[in-house]
Amino acid sequence: MRSISQVAKVLHEVFGNCADEADQATQVVQRTRKFTPRILARTFVLAYLQNPEARSPQIAAMAANIGVDVSPQAVDQRFTPRLAAFFEHLFRRMTRVVVGADKALAPLLERFTRVVVLDSTTIALPDTQRERFRGCGGAAGRGQAALKLQTELDLRTGALQSIRIEEGRQTDVATVLQHAPAEKGLLRIADLGYFSLPVFAALAGAGAFFLSRAQYHTSLWIDGRKTGLVDWLKGCGEALVDRKVELGAGQRLACRLIAWRLPAEMVAQRRRKLRRKHQKKTGGTPCQAALEACGWMFLVTNVPPERMSVAEAAVLYRSRWQIELLFKRWKSLGHIDRFEPDGDVAGMVKFWARLCAVLAQHWLTVAAAWSPEGNLSLTRITRLTREVAVQLGWALSLPGRRRLEEVVELLARMARSACRRNKRSQPGTFELLRNPELLNYAFSP
Repeated sequence: MRSISQVAKVLHEVFGNCADEADQATQVVQRTRKFTPRILARTFVLAYLQNPEARSPQIAAMAANIGVDVSPQAVDQRFTPRLAAFFEHLFRRMTRVVVGADKALAPLLERFTRVVVLDSTTIALPDTQRERFRGCGGAAGRGQAALKLQTELDLRTGALQSIRIEEGRQTDVATVLQHAPAEKGLLRIADLGYFSLPVFAALAGAGAFFLSRAQYHTSLWIDGRKTGLVDWLKGCGEALVDRKVELGAGQRLACRLIAWRLPAEMVAQRRRKLRRKHQKKTGGTPCQAALEACGWMFLVTNVPPERMSVAEAAVLYRSRWQIELLFKRWKSLGHIDRFEPDGDVAGMVKFWARLCAVLAQHWLTVAAAWSPEGNLSLTRITRLTREVAVQLGWALSLPGRRRLEEVVELLARMARSACRRNKRSQPGTFELLRNPELLNYAFSP
């Protein structure tokens, strides 16, 4: 498969020339004895790929696997600000690499040039980082430093199209990725945090498409008359709505409104969550309109009905959860948000090196699982990548890329054997994308 050779090529470049570039920018290697920039990058990143909580003995063992004998004490001496800067530079360089599968995950996705899901995850940092990465603050002086990863995931190929590092206090709606160039035929999916009518208008003007939930208080125009979204839905007497509307108080945006009533148990759950959120944030209760809006799912899009049915729109928006699961894997399995009381310098070295590890891990997962035929558990594959970390280190130390390709192919074979998803009563995202009609519960009155 082309994606296997692509991943091998990228890993060879990242742990080769890119590591050298990071050293030139940070001067992390003062005197070349045992650790070269390339060996340094491979040793730490692959050690954290194998075990996110790797200690100095495990890191020294990975170095030995690569061909360098160092003591755990020598590893300890490497935890310096220069090393943190080295891995930050390497991660930023890695974010500019796009690795995707050579085939679309499902025929539905082939209707668009790309199907990009935009979302972010926030990571609290040690307060010593507050001048570089300002957080939102919090009780007892906590939360002064935080970093946000604004991320675009292409559902067609699994590629991370963009990863932008921003301050934690930056709002999602204000990220520069909102205004990234969009080619004709692209579909962008995002949640309410990115809701912006000017952004939607710009996408439509470029010949691209958007799919988003709508703010319940957005000005709605139907047949030239202004009305409230929730009030109109209540009065229309229908459980499912699919029609042309206009949005906006000033400049109006023509689009398609898709809305359906939600099951009672889901409505109750959403209202409980909304009440808790308001109580925590303001000490008060949400307004009646907000509570009534919990009874509906309403999406807005400029994709015409002949290109995307209601069921397909529901499945595509539901697929946005894949990027949330990606962030969850990065945190729960990759430990990118964990800082131990062993010093801020060591903590930041681990933070940036772990980010490098989870990004390489995603590339390996794409090569192993992102195909129209597969039905594999991405979480299981993420765990499985740990099993080949030693082989990757050994293969990277050899000339050429043939052995590296063999290790990536080995991972793909292991994944096909050990990571199949169990059959469940409810279909998963990949199954729904391949057959949206399996979504038989979304439009119940």
